[in-house]
Amino acid sequence: MRFLVRLFAVIGFLFVLLAGGAVALVWRHLDADEPLGERVVLTLDLEAPLAEGPPADPLSAVLSGRRGNLQDAIAALDRAGRDPRVKGVLARVGDDAHGMAATQELRDAVKRFRATGRFALAHAETFGELAENNIGYYLATAFDEIWLQPVGVVGLTGLAAEVPFARRALDRWSIQPQITKRAEYKTAFDSATESGFTPAHREMLESLVGNLAGQLVAGIAEGRKLEPAVVQGLLDRGPFTGTEAKAERLVDGFASYDEAERQARDRAGGTAELVELEDYAGRAADDTPEDAPLIAVVTGSGPIQRGDAEGLFDEGGVMSGEAVARAIDDAAARAPKAIVFRVDSPGGSAVASETIRQAVLRAKARRIPVVVSMGNVAGSGGYWVAMDADRIVAQPGTLTGSIGVIAGKVATAGLWGELGVDWGRVAAGAQAGMNSAITPFDEREWARLNALVDDTYRGFVERVAKGRNLPPERVEQIARGRVWTGAQAQEIKLVDALGGFETALRQAKALAGLPEDGRVRLAHYPEPDRALAFFADLVGDEVEAGVSSRLAARLLPLLTGQSAEGPAAMPATGRLR
Repeated sequence: MRFLVRLFAVIGFLFVLLAGGAVALVWRHLDADEPLGERVVLTLDLEAPLAEGPPADPLSAVLSGRRGNLQDAIAALDRAGRDPRVKGVLARVGDDAHGMAATQELRDAVKRFRATGRFALAHAETFGELAENNIGYYLATAFDEIWLQPVGVVGLTGLAAEVPFARRALDRWSIQPQITKRAEYKTAFDSATESGFTPAHREMLESLVGNLAGQLVAGIAEGRKLEPAVVQGLLDRGPFTGTEAKAERLVDGFASYDEAERQARDRAGGTAELVELEDYAGRAADDTPEDAPLIAVVTGSGPIQRGDAEGLFDEGGVMSGEAVARAIDDAAARAPKAIVFRVDSPGGSAVASETIRQAVLRAKARRIPVVVSMGNVAGSGGYWVAMDADRIVAQPGTLTGSIGVIAGKVATAGLWGELGVDWGRVAAGAQAGMNSAITPFDEREWARLNALVDDTYRGFVERVAKGRNLPPERVEQIARGRVWTGAQAQEIKLVDALGGFETALRQAKALAGLPEDGRVRLAHYPEPDRALAFFADLVGDEVEAGVSSRLAARLLPLLTGQSAEGPAAMPATGRLR
């Protein structure tokens, strides 16, 4: 009876949602049929995070609150740069929502738009509120002008990395972490095993923070037409009040968003229509020729896991080995001129990573060039899936490499003993309790775990050497679990070129023998289920972010009475701010 009550509650909710969505769809289609005016100013919200690419499951995207993606936003902005009706763009900025590499990709798109002779204005309520916000301001500096709401601040302070170390706390509770790693720079679990930075950990973080900070300074200096030394001095003196920021030429003036809209209209001729970028993409006819060559785009985002993560109510955030490999195979079956594989992943399962790598090799065996475009992170397993591509492209701020292996467990027998809880075990086989979270590894179990880790690390290094055409001894020098920025990775030949998706697309065209300025059709894989896409289209405008972010986590419990928790989060090793 309880199940039936829940079932009918969900059905009723979905019926109301569907009815409201149908009205919204009709209204939106009527609006989409309305032609654009002769003068248009695009508006876009860059304070909300953008997903890496189109969702395989559109309904899940709606239910989880994902309202747009980075690739579509940049494609629409590039199309607007060829549209004579579009006179400029006005963007909301301020929050650090995208990560360093994605921010650089957005900056590149804005600069391409400006290069067509159109204006680009940025408006921020604040860049941090009595706190730092470096990356949000870095994005804003790609625009012609930056307008700040009165009372807003510019939280420009520089970059810092903070890492918690909990070893003393674990010792206090008699909890024993047993972690083996290859090699010294593989620091993902140092928070549990160490009480402070190891020399390798500190060296790596200092290198990363220093390199990223240099990119931050150079970008701000270029955007605001200041000397890098001046920008570095400002970082050392921040944050700034609005008045101070204007005096230092960090912002151009003060305005509410309504006032910024009026100024944007005035620049476009006074009678310009304000159109959201997403609406523009739907209302402006695609100018790609129907007979243009086909290039497939496959997106893999999130921790890499075995199995198939596609399905109804899947919130994304997981890079499924089977699903991504199938997407690459499906793309190759269409015989495209090339495949651009977008990767944004901190790594995960070596087995699932190898499943994806094999799909890349199958595509190459069909003489289809494969170009990897790296997002914010493409490390460990994220590099494993990329290493055999014909070309690898990363942003200067991408975090990549981490060619290493880490494994182990946390034994809690001491904690249970202090709590007065005794565990018993019945096992058939000497190694049957090897992965128990209660008892620590014995000598034989520890030896077997290390043998597995050694074999995986050796295979990783050998595959990188072959895929990147580097001597194994050289790969061993630059591997050892070390994370590099994209700029550093290019210097050591782990990456071929610096840039975003557009750079990867140019590389794909070159490998396919297509002209650099030639137009191509892009086909995204995995292809969305059309029935789900239609339903998602119906309800999309009715599901607001405040509700939808919790909706997917509520539907399954209503039906089953069970928890709808997703996979356990990867351990946090610190934050870069």
